Amino acid sequence: MNLVTSPNRTSLGIAVLATLAAVCSLPAYAGTVTLNPGANVQAAVNAAPAGTRFNLTAGTYRMQSVKPKANDVFAGQGVVVFNGSQVLSFKTSGTQYVATAKFDNFHHGNCQTAYPLCNWDQDLFIDNVFQTKATSAAGLKAGSWFYDYATNTVYIPTNPAGHTVEIGMSTYAFYGSASTVTIANIIVEKYANPGQTGAIGGDGPGWANGLGYGWLIENCESRFNHGAGVYVGSGDKLYKTYVHHNGQQGVKATGTNINIIDNEISWNNVAGFDSDIEGGGGKIMGTTNLMFQLNYVHDNLGEGLWADTDNIYTTYADNTFANNQNGGLMHEISYNAVIRDNTFLGNSPHQLIWVENGQILVQNSSNVEVYNNNVQVPATGGNGITVVNQKRGSGKYGSYTATNVNVHNNTITYLGTTGWSGLGDDTTPYASYNNSFNNNRYILKAGGNVHWFWYRDMTWSMMTQIGKQEAKGTCCK
Repeated sequence: MNLVTSPNRTSLGIAVLATLAAVCSLPAYAGTVTLNPGANVQAAVNAAPAGTRFNLTAGTYRMQSVKPKANDVFAGQGVVVFNGSQVLSFKTSGTQYVATAKFDNFHHGNCQTAYPLCNWDQDLFIDNVFQTKATSAAGLKAGSWFYDYATNTVYIPTNPAGHTVEIGMSTYAFYGSASTVTIANIIVEKYANPGQTGAIGGDGPGWANGLGYGWLIENCESRFNHGAGVYVGSGDKLYKTYVHHNGQQGVKATGTNINIIDNEISWNNVAGFDSDIEGGGGKIMGTTNLMFQLNYVHDNLGEGLWADTDNIYTTYADNTFANNQNGGLMHEISYNAVIRDNTFLGNSPHQLIWVENGQILVQNSSNVEVYNNNVQVPATGGNGITVVNQKRGSGKYGSYTATNVNVHNNTITYLGTTGWSGLGDDTTPYASYNNSFNNNRYILKAGGNVHWFWYRDMTWSMMTQIGKQEAKGTCCK
């Protein structure tokens, strides 16, 4: 399935492999239907009983939007592509090229200043390359396009002869409330799903058209879709899937007992959504018992993974977070979590914002243990492992306060002279308490004396004199 091998995909061990085999086994099905490109997949689903296995032969299934029945299985045979776009035909108009296409005039989400039309849900691609929306047909440059709503006309500045030009048209590839659906070995691309929805998963759990309980999405690829590549919910399992170059974010999750394991999540937020709200590798909200393990999360234009609001009993283990724009992993206004045995490399390479944009950031969250992580801070920006407390009120499981955060046995390497690890609190008086940094190893490749923060910036000597902080820590080889 064209998956890029990630550095953290190592042997899982016999016990873990047995667990994966159990959860990934396909449910029994009522019968088998073989479909070829050009078939109406939804019509086939409607005509078959629940629990049917649909074998999809190799090729492109264009503008299909499927609402499965319970226990349905959709299995690609060879390279199977669900493509949500329409191919456009152009003619010359002066110095530009024009085509007619329906535009749904729907937009949702917040944009970066440089990309004011990021939230319009239909995107244009030339030979699989995303084109940026322009606000006017005048002065269009290569890599941009314009849509005239009054005349339903698409404008591009370059000759499309010999190239494939596509515009996103269908909203979702797979969606709905049926339970225990399996999607395997399918590429999903170029769907016009709005921001904060999934090309696979639709409006998400809890909505009228959201995912049902216990979907398995395995060995798939989700790319070039407008909102999120995948939206998973309660009981869902996302395995060995490549989620990349989506318009807003890679993965979105809400619900209980979710497994996101052994995926690659990269290069998301190409449309330019505001990554301080929702854009980047992925965002999880309101989850319980979420397992995020063995994933390779890299080069996303935002946070690598952002857990925001009332997540509890979360485990982040054995992942690699590399070169994400805003930071590696943020566990914010949430609760009990374990962050262990991960690798963080080069996240937030271009900015240093107080102690907020860490390789690991625990923000206004309680009962979090952070250990055995290998953290490397780039020379050009970002922080190490940081805990932040602000006035954020309370949530489903109590106060949003940085309490009982235990950071220990991590290795933190600074490649430059800037960046901190420690605790920042802008409340008065300080509301954070019972937080501990200890037995961590610090490596200072370029020197610099002030790499620690405990209510203020400080040296190693100062850090070790505050209570019992880093009583068994080591520095500064």
